[in-house]
Parts: sequence; structure tokens; C-alpha cells
Amino acid sequence: MSTKFISVNGYEKIERIKGSKKVRKQLAVKTSEKKTKRMDNILSMLYYIVVVPATFFSGIVKLITPSKKNKRKSFSRKKFMYNKVAPTLAIILLVLTVGYWTNWIDFGLNVQLDGQTVASVSDSGVIQHAKEITNDKLNKDTDASFTPVYQIGVVNQNETSSNAQTVSNAMVETDTSVTDDVAGLYVNDELIGVCSSATDLQNKLDEIINKAKKKYKDNTEISFYNEVKVESGIFNSNSVEDTESLIKKAEKKELLQVLVKADQVVTENLPYSTKVKYDKSKDSSYKKVIKKGVTGKQETTYKVSFLDGVQIDAAIMNVKTVKKSSDQVIVKGNGKKKANVSNKGFMWPAPSVHSISSSYGYREGGEFHTGLDIADGNCYGATVVASKSGTVEWAGYDDSGYGNYVIINHGDGYKTLYGHCSSVSVSQGQKVTQGQTIAAIGSTGQSTGNHLHFEVRTGDERSDRQNPLNYVSY
Repeated sequence: MSTKFISVNGYEKIERIKGSKKVRKQLAVKTSEKKTKRMDNILSMLYYIVVVPATFFSGIVKLITPSKKNKRKSFSRKKFMYNKVAPTLAIILLVLTVGYWTNWIDFGLNVQLDGQTVASVSDSGVIQHAKEITNDKLNKDTDASFTPVYQIGVVNQNETSSNAQTVSNAMVETDTSVTDDVAGLYVNDELIGVCSSATDLQNKLDEIINKAKKKYKDNTEISFYNEVKVESGIFNSNSVEDTESLIKKAEKKELLQVLVKADQVVTENLPYSTKVKYDKSKDSSYKKVIKKGVTGKQETTYKVSFLDGVQIDAAIMNVKTVKKSSDQVIVKGNGKKKANVSNKGFMWPAPSVHSISSSYGYREGGEFHTGLDIADGNCYGATVVASKSGTVEWAGYDDSGYGNYVIINHGDGYKTLYGHCSSVSVSQGQKVTQGQTIAAIGSTGQSTGNHLHFEVRTGDERSDRQNPLNYVSY
């Protein structure tokens, strides 16, 4: 008995032929449904377990049915039937049932082409896949050229059933228009083209990868973005092309893009935080840094992906602290503001710094110092205020040696100068009030360290520069 599959309107019919008498039985089962295999197996099981034993038993019954003339012989036949044949059939039936449900044996399809069994498959869906693969290889419709014949049979589950590629190779071997010893280029399991040498094709692919490797370090991951394979096999002789043309065709379709995954280490700064402490004994203009902040460093390792040299992704793989940051600590006054104004109407110009590093008058070596240098060990950025109300006559930087400085004309014959500032916060012509912030202590111009150079002037001549301590108290 043989069984033949014929495709009709998206369905498959099973046509069983026994001698010259045809018994047709259609099973409409869409090959795309997931239950196809199970349904085929159940029908096969029913056939072997129900139909075959029933036919066999019917024949046995005819043999052992006694005629009226020979009732004595019928007793011995019945005895043989029940003692020998029935137990044997029961054991066979039990073995088939247990084997099926424990997956020891199964019912599958033996595929025949040109009278030769070429493969055993679990279900007809494998054949359909094989036809699709063959279409790619031969560049034609296999349904018109190949008509496989199937036989239902018992398949040992411990034996690996044939896959679609094996069946496809068998189909191709029966076609007279094919050639041997050629190689197919597959990208994501899709046949792109065929060339004469698998070795040459693989070498060309390796050249593309090796070219990319020269640009990166040894620990870099380099591969094709798509799944690229070279498979030797049997293909249509009319579709064979030279290796170089096949590679160019694949590159033109952007199928051989190179994916590079490289580790990159980036050093980044860790900014420090600022903590503020308040001192009620100081007024709101007081601000002093008592601990400088330290910037830390960290190394971040990124896994960076490039597609044909263009970055497409970057993922953080590891973060390592190389140097910890340290907080900056400053003290601010939050007490009531004290005027601290002298009897001549001037106030101390640096509310948070009350140390004098260089006084007014002659220094060692004969140089005359025309003002007061106000400084302590950590005064950079400390607030500078207007000693008295007035109009800003100058604010900025020039080459006089004072660096960033401010001159305020108080309108009563007096002017004050504030030199070597790190920054100024007023502009020329601006009206300022006594105690208003005008600058910050620094070390610009001709200076050897952070300090405020403070002068009181009664005119524009050098001889008009007075001793500030006669006008302010600290």
C-alpha cells in the first residue's frame, strides 16, 4: 500500500492505492496549522491500531468459523485462536500503544523520489520547507518538477528525522539542470547567490572582517551584522557567478555590513559638593572658605557598537572611581550686620578678612607702599565692599599693576581704591552705597598672592594717597 500527497487549493489530500482498487479518503489539513503533525500521527496510529487489526481479525474469524459438517475441528481452532493468536496480537497492540505514548516510536512519512526513499520526516510541513529551499537553489517552481511520494510508517524517535535541507538536496539531485561543487552565499538563511568555489567565497568574506580588525584593538568583537554563511551544495548551473560579483551584489544590498563592538574607557570628573556652615557672630556679608573642595575622577567603560564605522549604540559596562571627591566647606555670617564705621565715615572694606599683610609706608629696600594689603591664609573670593557711598569712577582691568580694581569717588574730596581683585561686580558710573558688594579678593595684576590692596586718596597725585588706618578701623 502506498500513500500520495497532492496539493489542492492550499490543502493536502491523502490518496491510498491498493492494487487496482482505489479507496479515497480525504483529510483536509492546512499545512500551516500547528496541529498538522499531531493529526497525522493520530490518524496513522488509528490506522495501525484499529484498521489493520480489524482486517486481520476478520480474516481469522473466517478461517476458524466451523461448518456444520466439521464441528469437532472448530473446537481445536478456537482453542488455538484464544491460546496462541490472541495473546500475540494483544502484545503487539500493547507495544505499539506504549511506544507511541512514550515517544519511543512514532508514525511518520517516508519520502520517495523516483522510486527511491530519500528521507523520513515527522510531518508534511518539512516537505513544504524543502520545496522553498529548492526554489531558491534552482530559481524555479519545484511543484512543477518534483512530485514526492509518501508512505506512512513507524519512525523510531531515537533516530533523527531528516530536515528540510536534506530533503531539498535529494530533490535537487533529481534535476538534470544542476551542477555539483558550487557554493551558495546565505544571509539570514536567504540565498543571495551562487559561485563556483566555497573556499574563494569564504576568503573574500574573511578579507572584509580582517580589514576591519586592523583598525581596532585585539579585544574588539568584530563580525557581520547579519548571519552570513557559505554552504556547498547542488545549485542551478545557470545561476553561478564569479565570486567578486557575488560579493559586490551583497554589499550593494547592505547585507555584509560589519558590526564592531569595542571597549572605550572615558575619564570623567566627579564634582565636589559645597557644605555651608553659619556663624551668628558674623553679619550676612561674611563669607569664608575654610576647606577647599577637591574634584574627583572616575573611569567609565563603555561597550560601543559601530556599524560600518558609524556609532549606533553605547552601553555602560563598568564604572570605577579613581579618585574620590572631597566636599568644600564655607562659613557664612547670618548675624545682624554691623556698620563698623569709623568716626570719619569709612568702613572696613573686607568684612570677613581682618588681617593686614603689608602696612602703609616704606618697606625694606626703600619702596613706598601707598595702601594697606588685607589678607589671610584663605581669603580668595572673599567679599569686598564699598568703604563709603559714592560713584564708581573706574571698574575693570588695565596695565597699571592693580589688575582688576575699582575706584570710588565719594564726592567729598575723597576716593578709595580696591586692587588685585579676582572679579568686580560694579561698572563705571554706577552709584554704590556704603557696605555694598563691589568685588572679590584675588591676585590679579602685579601680585604675589591673594590679597586686597586698599587705598584712600585725597587727589590724583601719588603724594595724595593717605594712610587708610587713619580712616578705617579693623
